[in-house]
Amino acid sequence: MESIIHHLTSLQEIRIAGFLSVVSSLANCLPKSLQKLEIKNCRKLEFLEQQQQQKYDLVELRIYSSCDSLASLSLDAFPILKNLEIGYCANLESISMSEPPHNALQSLTIYECLKLVSLTKEGLAAPNLTHLHVKFCKTLEALPPNMDTLLPNLQSLDVEYCRGISRFPKGGLPPNLKSLCMNRNEGQLKGLSSMGKFEALTHLVIHGFGSRRVKSFPEVGLLPHLPSLTTLEIIRLVDLETLDCNELHRLTSLQQLHIKCCLELENMAGEKLPSSLLLLQIEECPLLEKGCKNKHQDIWPKICHIPTIKVNSKQIF
Repeated sequence: MESIIHHLTSLQEIRIAGFLSVVSSLANCLPKSLQKLEIKNCRKLEFLEQQQQQKYDLVELRIYSSCDSLASLSLDAFPILKNLEIGYCANLESISMSEPPHNALQSLTIYECLKLVSLTKEGLAAPNLTHLHVKFCKTLEALPPNMDTLLPNLQSLDVEYCRGISRFPKGGLPPNLKSLCMNRNEGQLKGLSSMGKFEALTHLVIHGFGSRRVKSFPEVGLLPHLPSLTTLEIIRLVDLETLDCNELHRLTSLQQLHIKCCLELENMAGEKLPSSLLLLQIEECPLLEKGCKNKHQDIWPKICHIPTIKVNSKQIF
């Protein structure tokens, strides 16, 4: 395979899949012309040799369920890489960078890498990175430091099901962040509320994974000032019983409220939901669904002003 690939001097894209038991190496055979590389279900394939200093002209790299020998991936090897996606990489422990900044990187996605402990301890210096998504990496202890200065153009940050990340890094989050997906983690939420204004944030998703039990949400003063927030999603707060409408009134630009998989949610406290709301969507919340459909006296006055109300994708009002 190596000799065949090496002689395809105009090749721009390679996809390799399904070599489950083949022990092979790509380190010295990738053509200079190659821009996109995808490796899938090739556990024994060796992509980078540990002591090799070779650089690759890849623009896009995707590794899924492959390269079990890969413990550390250095961004130095890919100076013009724009998009990097790694999933189910069994022994990956770190992403590193010794020659900052990496000016080309625009999107970084890592998921189900169960041994991952570090994303560039010195800081992920990627001034043109716009999307950073990290999911199901249970041993990851922290996000990169100094994100506010090293990632000035980050627009989307998605940190889901990473139990080890108890708080956001010192210095706060990037100033131009528009979309944030996070767990309902006590340290993260308190840190978020202490960071001041998030002028650009329009989309906030809060998952209940790994959080302490909470009966009412949002708690008083927990949400930061979010003057531009138009969409809020509340997902899998499994012990949540009451939605506090008064706290949501602080979200003066809110247009869409999505509530999903909150099995114990039954009540709404305080005044009606924000008058700016255009859509209330409720999915897999059986107790709240019943109250909405039956126009319960403790629920209906708080939501009847919303133009569109959907329960499990069916419009009821």
